[in-house]
Amino acid sequence: MTIPHKVPEPLSASDRASARDVLARLREGGDLVVAGKGGRVAVPKSIAREVVTLLEAYADGRTLVMAAADEEVSTQEAALILNLSRPTVVKFLDEGRIPFRKPGKHRRVQMSDLIAFKTRLKRDRTTALDRLTALSQDAIESAREQGRVTDEMI
Repeated sequence: MTIPHKVPEPLSASDRASARDVLARLREGGDLVVAGKGGRVAVPKSIAREVVTLLEAYADGRTLVMAAADEEVSTQEAALILNLSRPTVVKFLDEGRIPFRKPGKHRRVQMSDLIAFKTRLKRDRTTALDRLTALSQDAIESAREQGRVTDEMI
C-alpha cells in the first residue's frame, strides 16, 4: 500500500465528468468490459462493483486509498489513514484499542483491524453527538417551559 505523503492533486473537471459518464453507462445495465489487443473481456460483477465505488469517488472529486485487508501498515501510515496524530495512534495501540504486532522495534497494524477501529470510532462519535444533541434539545425545552428562553434567543 502506498500512502501519499502529500495531498493528491484534485481531479480535473474533465476527469470527473468522464467518471460520471462511465457511471451513467454502467447504471444503464450491461457489463463492464475491458478491451485490448487480445480482444474484449467482461469484468466479473464482484470486481465491477469495486470499480463503480472507485468511479463514484472520482466523480465526487475524492481519492480512495486501496489496500488488502491483510496488509500491515506502520503507525505513521495508520495515523494518516485515521486522520490522527502518530502519538495518539500509539496510545490507542498501547491501550489495546487497536491490535498490532511488534516484529522488532516497530509496531505493525493490520489494515482490517485499522478499518474496524475507524468504523467503531466513527460510530462512537456519532452516538456521542446524537446524545449531545438530545441533551441540548432537552435543555432548550426545559428553559422554554420555565420561560427563560424564547425562539429569538436560539
